Amino acid sequence: MSTTIAPHRGTPSRVRRALRAGSDFRRWQARTGDLLETLAIASLLAVVTQFLLAGGSHDLVAGASSTMLIAVGRLTGLVAMDLLLIQLLLAARVPWVDRVYGMDRALKAHRVLGRITVPLVLVHVGAIILGYAVRDALHGPFGPVVETFRLLTGGSDLLFAFGATALLVVVAVTSVSIARRKASYEWWHLVHLTSYAAVILAVPHELSMGSDFTASAWARTYWWTLFVLVAASVVWWRLLVPVARSLRHGLRVSDVVEESPGVWSVRMTGRDLDRLPARAGQYLNWRFLSPRLFASAHPWSLSSAPDGRHLRITVRDLGDHSSRLAGLRPGTRVLFEGPYGAFTSRGRVRRRVLLLAAGIGVTPVRSLLEELVRHGHAGPGDVTVVYRANTEAELALRDELEHLAAVGGHRLLLLVGPPVQGSWLPAGSARRNGEQSSDARRLAGLVPDLARHEAYVCGPGKWMDLVHHSLLEGGIPKTHIHDERFSW
Repeated sequence: MSTTIAPHRGTPSRVRRALRAGSDFRRWQARTGDLLETLAIASLLAVVTQFLLAGGSHDLVAGASSTMLIAVGRLTGLVAMDLLLIQLLLAARVPWVDRVYGMDRALKAHRVLGRITVPLVLVHVGAIILGYAVRDALHGPFGPVVETFRLLTGGSDLLFAFGATALLVVVAVTSVSIARRKASYEWWHLVHLTSYAAVILAVPHELSMGSDFTASAWARTYWWTLFVLVAASVVWWRLLVPVARSLRHGLRVSDVVEESPGVWSVRMTGRDLDRLPARAGQYLNWRFLSPRLFASAHPWSLSSAPDGRHLRITVRDLGDHSSRLAGLRPGTRVLFEGPYGAFTSRGRVRRRVLLLAAGIGVTPVRSLLEELVRHGHAGPGDVTVVYRANTEAELALRDELEHLAAVGGHRLLLLVGPPVQGSWLPAGSARRNGEQSSDARRLAGLVPDLARHEAYVCGPGKWMDLVHHSLLEGGIPKTHIHDERFSW
């Protein structure tokens, strides 16, 4: 065990307080989520309205063909820039966004907006070039080519703008699923940092030639406010806060333990860790200052609940950066960003809890179980842990789970067996009317009153999808199913 858990079973009063806190948090989430989404929509409406009132509506409807094309380019450029700034805010690790949506969902929204933003940028560039070519009477297939050359050689700001467009296209291409699977995390992360450079390169062009950005005092105030807000958020939450926290807490590796073949736990100590706002189930981006590790940070979940004295992660050897953690030496300094993630018990509103884990996804599940036991936030028998593995050897942290379950009076179900196509459970013998029972029926047989549980799921993506289907089919509403996906 990484920590000693005093035998403390949840009392009704402790459980009620935890559930009331969960209800309060959910109300805050709903209000804050509505506010954030309203502000995002309002920003888009403000951009479009300002454009239309400043003469854009006339240019779009009654202008000459060249004027109409240029107007389309202007409008798509404005909307694209607004969406790009929203994307940067979603990726800025702003705590309110993280607490409302979870960082994985925020980054998913970031990717979805990217699929809209980049085509808008390309339409913006194409419409402007075509519009100027028509205005300058450059007809024929080479007209746009000539106009492009004129624009590029007409001022350095446009060169910057074309550079920004090229960087955004590169980021979009590397975000495609096929490209992500072939690229390493380090390379993908490095490429995506260029999105900041793209925004910086685009700003001079917008202020010097983008008349819609400076058409009025209102427009100038609006856009400068957005630029400053986004830049300050990125610098503060992505740079200054992580650096300050790393310096303040002075994390160092205390020891590295092999938990099972190919799985290691890294335990760290530091100063004032009781002031670090970390919760069980969350993850941090870790950077170990040792050869071959310091160049990049990786997201790993806490595998034990924060106790104010130690932090611990448990990592499986996946054949990349993770395998090098086994060679860490005690005393190695650690820099970190975070904590991040909404995979916590903060929003729990049901007495019964179902924790489901597969593979190394057991790490945040194990820390959640420890938190529930340590603080007495669940009564005896209220928590059921389902741990799925292909073989006994893959049951990392098994002894700790058994200990925690025994201390809290909870249930631990170890489901071991080779994978089955289309199922998240191992092969079973349960049959109904001569046919194999569905996963949902088998789960309901394992977990009495399944529909009354709050469920937490962590494991490989496809496995989690199958579990979600079973939980929904078993009667648990979507709002009571929690997960965290670490895809990038």
